Amino acid sequence: MSPAWSSFDGIFFERDSIRYVALDPIPVHQVFDIKLNPITKPEDCDVYTKRHFLEGLIITTLKVEQTIVTGFHDHLVNLGNSWVDLIYENPGNRLPPGPYLYSKSALRPVCRLYDDKQRAFLTTVRPQLHLADGAAYSQLKIAGTSYDRLAVAVPARSAENATGAQRRLRMAVKDLYRVKGLKTSLNNLSFYDTSDEAASSAAVVESLVRDGAIVLGLTKLSSMIAREEPMDAVDFSTAFNPRGDGYQSPAGSSSGSAVAVASYPWLDCALGSDTSGSGRRPAMVNGVWQFRPSHDLVDCDGMVTTYPRFDTPCIFSRELGHLDRILQSWIPTKQASHTVSPSYEIVLLQEYLPVSNPDQMALINGFIEDMLTYLPAATCINTSIRDAWKNTRPVGLPENVDEYLRDVITHTYYYAFYHSTDSFRKEYATSHNGEPPYVIPFVRRRWDKGAAVTTAQHDDATKKLDVYKEWLMGTLFPSHQRLVVLPVANAAPNYRDAVSPSPDEQSALDELFLSPILGAPDIVVPIGDIPYESRITQKTEYLPVVANVVGAPGTDFQLLGAISQVMKLSRRPTSVAVGSRMFPPSKHQ
Repeated sequence: MSPAWSSFDGIFFERDSIRYVALDPIPVHQVFDIKLNPITKPEDCDVYTKRHFLEGLIITTLKVEQTIVTGFHDHLVNLGNSWVDLIYENPGNRLPPGPYLYSKSALRPVCRLYDDKQRAFLTTVRPQLHLADGAAYSQLKIAGTSYDRLAVAVPARSAENATGAQRRLRMAVKDLYRVKGLKTSLNNLSFYDTSDEAASSAAVVESLVRDGAIVLGLTKLSSMIAREEPMDAVDFSTAFNPRGDGYQSPAGSSSGSAVAVASYPWLDCALGSDTSGSGRRPAMVNGVWQFRPSHDLVDCDGMVTTYPRFDTPCIFSRELGHLDRILQSWIPTKQASHTVSPSYEIVLLQEYLPVSNPDQMALINGFIEDMLTYLPAATCINTSIRDAWKNTRPVGLPENVDEYLRDVITHTYYYAFYHSTDSFRKEYATSHNGEPPYVIPFVRRRWDKGAAVTTAQHDDATKKLDVYKEWLMGTLFPSHQRLVVLPVANAAPNYRDAVSPSPDEQSALDELFLSPILGAPDIVVPIGDIPYESRITQKTEYLPVVANVVGAPGTDFQLLGAISQVMKLSRRPTSVAVGSRMFPPSKHQ
């Protein structure tokens, strides 16, 4: 196959309107310790088709006397093959299976170029197909076929298919994680301007790459890891949520990661983060699985944080099975087992349930019923945080928990949010003649609130939060057999062309603060969708509905095991589709 054009050390070509990029030449003498199984059908791959890549065929063998039988050769010719080369391989010196471009006496592995149609990526990268310690990433620097789109280079799965190995995960990374060789932007031009190329990758990125994951690019987020609705965006446009009419807000701050997973079948998962809903809100409105691990179990080195007490990585995927695989990479010592408890208590909190949307509540109730049916000896506890505080609060504290927690979020989280960027503001001013960096108005307001908090106020609020956390832990999780079921938010249309104000004041009683305060794991479970009349398409469209299940700190794998059991025994789908709806109509609950 002849190249159409070349640039730097990549070669680009096109066949039947499908674009490809050929990467660095394969070192022929590189050692590949793999065992080959029978060839799989090329047409099963989402990167290449047999009519494009059977012009030339290299067959490797360990037998010196190996020949190609006439019948097989004739079959190849009928498929469009022009030449075949049979190469003897030393057992310790093997060429990995896959599509290649043969150019200038070198074989180059081929990736297919897909358009980032939903504008989820800030930049895409040249995939690193061969595990090499310390290798730096570089930008792909290829545009898509339409305006305002990037191209994403997606490698074939040939090697895994041919060897029967576990498929390498294709992964996107939220642009608040350091990725070696790349700058970090936080979706803000001023931050990008002061950023240096990372000397190493974040721990959660590196562990997945070490286990075979392939990074395809960096995704968009809310500016400065705050909240940013589409109408608030200034420096970079907001990703397009594929669900419903295609013009719903993607939420934030992990908007690009959730959008990418909900949009692209060639992407397996994406890294996000969650502080006060930054992962759970996008998971809900984009209709994907999300897992937020226990805070003390995952290494956050190389992650830009705003409030380390609440900040944690999270993962998005269309498939439940990928969550366990990723957690095993992040928590390799298995502090927690997958064992399902002998009994369960399902806790419902009156502050959050029922939600106001009856269709959404019906789906949540159906999922709760399945939990009670398919978890061992499961019972339901319906309680209230406010009532429990009145009756069991620590001695000497006010009986009104809202009063006790007043300003706690402002004096802790907002204070830390402001001071986490002290060095950024100073560095930017130094390099720009004393000018302050530009941030969107919402970030500026939150900075102003955080800057107004004194050290004494911060220390006092932190003590209150410590007391509340200890009380909440004892109240909600006296044992590890409890699971708390929450909504993420009320399901309602939120159009990207409408102003949607982000909250300037938040209460520690908000459901989105429950797992951050406890440092607890939680999982967002796609359970169905509800209809609405779209003013965009002028017809009935559907919004995703999810349940958010919280476990006790340290019970990450038990939580996954419990949800997996419920999904399996209730025959609920464990994967969601890309596009406007999560499930084919026949699978709607």
